[in-house]
Amino acid sequence: MTGRLSKGQTARWNKRLAETATNRARATALWDLARLLAGADDKAWADLVLLLQRWTTEQQGRPPSR
Repeated sequence: MTGRLSKGQTARWNKRLAETATNRARATALWDLARLLAGADDKAWADLVLLLQRWTTEQQGRPPSR
């Protein structure tokens, strides 16, 4: 992954994630963080998309596709 977070950025993201009250809000925050971390690395972005799609599906109570 291309993105590295400073201590301040890490604290900001930890705060943002801690403040999420719903899976929808948490998912939005995680997608935003994933895009930031992937930067211009398309392979990293693709990997993160698959990971987050699986997480989203599981949070909705559906079995993950294989």
